[in-house]
Amino acid sequence: MHFRNDPEKHAALVEELLAIFIERGFRILGADGTSEYPIARPLHNDGYGDQENKAPDIYAYDERRHCYIIGEAKTGHGDFETEHALTQYNVFLDQFDKTSSLQADLYVIVPASKVPEFNSLITHYIHPEYLESVVVVSSKTQEE
Repeated sequence: MHFRNDPEKHAALVEELLAIFIERGFRILGADGTSEYPIARPLHNDGYGDQENKAPDIYAYDERRHCYIIGEAKTGHGDFETEHALTQYNVFLDQFDKTSSLQADLYVIVPASKVPEFNSLITHYIHPEYLESVVVVSSKTQEE
């Protein structure tokens, strides 16, 4: 299990992101901390960072676009740039639908006040060609 400095805040962010996914019509394949869905399975790490497979907070599928949607919640309290988190971003962006060959979209929900900090990190850390697959979601319930 990986480090979480504020489990309640993290759980609230996952719940908020899950509601967004459901609203957008994504088929939920796995979600952390819910009774309705199984926990998302770890995704294959093809040689990034700590070399460990990583399970996202939410794993879904967009039937309309034929691609996977990966959801991750970050509280912004020391969890943006850990080796675990940096490995997650790479592993999650390295997922492709086998039939459509489309890269997965990575939705990262962060507290509203942390959006600029996260955007700065992600644009410096993630390869520019992957940035179009990252969707930063500003939490409407978590300010900081």
